Amino acid sequence: MKIIMGQNNMISETYEVHKSEELGRYLIAARDLSPGDVVLTELPLVFGPKAMFDPEASMPCVGCYKPVFTDVGERCSSCGWPVCSGHCPGLKDPRHHGVECAILSARPECVLDNMAEYYRHDALLPLRCVLLQHTEPDKWKNLLELQSHMECRTPGTEIFDEANEFIVEYLMNSFINKLDNSIKNKYLKEISEDLLHVMCGIIDTNALEIRLPDGAELNALYSTTCLMEHSCIPNTKHLFKISTKDSNNFYRITVKAVIPIAKGNHIATMYSHALWGTQARRQHLKETKYFSCKCQRCSDPTELGTYLSAMKCFGDDKGPCDGIHLPEDPLDEETEWACSKCPIKVNNSQINMLISQMGEEVENVQMLGGSVNMLENILCRLSTFLHPNHYHLYSIKHSLVQLYGRQASYMSEEILDKKIKMCKDLICITKTLDPGNARLSLYSAVLHHELHSALLVKSQKAKSDGTIKTVEEIKPFLEEAKGSLDIALLTLRDDVEETSGKKLFKVIEESKKDFEKFCKEKNINV
Repeated sequence: MKIIMGQNNMISETYEVHKSEELGRYLIAARDLSPGDVVLTELPLVFGPKAMFDPEASMPCVGCYKPVFTDVGERCSSCGWPVCSGHCPGLKDPRHHGVECAILSARPECVLDNMAEYYRHDALLPLRCVLLQHTEPDKWKNLLELQSHMECRTPGTEIFDEANEFIVEYLMNSFINKLDNSIKNKYLKEISEDLLHVMCGIIDTNALEIRLPDGAELNALYSTTCLMEHSCIPNTKHLFKISTKDSNNFYRITVKAVIPIAKGNHIATMYSHALWGTQARRQHLKETKYFSCKCQRCSDPTELGTYLSAMKCFGDDKGPCDGIHLPEDPLDEETEWACSKCPIKVNNSQINMLISQMGEEVENVQMLGGSVNMLENILCRLSTFLHPNHYHLYSIKHSLVQLYGRQASYMSEEILDKKIKMCKDLICITKTLDPGNARLSLYSAVLHHELHSALLVKSQKAKSDGTIKTVEEIKPFLEEAKGSLDIALLTLRDDVEETSGKKLFKVIEESKKDFEKFCKEKNINV
């Protein structure tokens, strides 16, 4: 079934909305799309703040989402929720706090203890969703068309019980049940626990996360963007308008093609992490999006030839061979993992347990700051069991290349060569998994920047006999270093609106200035 429709029910030049029993509604290209082409752009139906990382220390202002200190911050004069200032423009804006304040004022008391439980910011988006029936009925109608997967969120399931305790009962008991009938009839013509559960389901299934420059995060719902299906090889990238003079344009999303999309092909995004292995990605998607991914990458035991989940042979009593273990059927959760060179097979539960334990080890090392010694030790230990390209080893190596060549004790020719090889290996994996820089642009930019750094230092080091390298000898290093810098900056062209992307872009720009200065001093044209 085909429904051709774009923004504001106008015919779209770039996409068509189709429908099937398996996928529901989804988007396909209405014409051939090239990298950089805008597929669609739209404003959110509704948005709301998430809780801060440490809600007992700081909370987002309900009007503008700037972090405010919970113990000394100001409060909304009507409902008592933390705000940046009593003059914050968002407090009167119906898209922000302007309407919900009438509901939250049913409990005007302020507290300073257990604030994370008393002021549950994650409950504000479901509340704003149901308030659309009063503020913007057209958006409310569009919202109700989004998937909620309530068939999977039945009473007794973990996801239902969590939503019930922390969102539904919180909103009903703290506010909605305390409202005067006049207020309830005005703002909430339709309200019930069941309806709030549906809102929770719609949010969990469809919401996109927006990170603001000051560290706060929002969840937002978009009526057309959410129709894009998932693929572990996404062909689009989405960007948010965060800093703009026009407040009516806040949080506008723009979806761009990142690789060529032929007319009639599906338009896809990614709802998981590109650097997780197949089992981890599929489990995450099943738990959060309620479907089992069967895309090209998930169906391939080698993950497009990267071997991102592969294990080394476990062996038998005589020891392991030099083969690798791969899942016989990566789409089967009960699959066995067979060695490529000997008859040894290992069951999936053993693999999962081992990978989970290793993941905890890697996470602990990274959280402790990950010195070179710590990272090298865990890399050596895990390399006994894992393919060199395994995603746990990728994570360790990505940290190591940012330390090699930057400390006096790790500047030797041998270390620099190791760093250059690591960078090139990781770049190859990254480019294969994410050819259009849809999800791994920051990883890729860091790798190209570090490759440039190692090549530059290598060009400056004296030869083994103590003599200085000639211009002819260092020029190939510098040409490759310049190419890496250019790729790093190009990779980040769509990320400068986001805080981490902007910071990294500035760092690489400075490196480019230093590089050009070095080349000028040496009178080398690259």
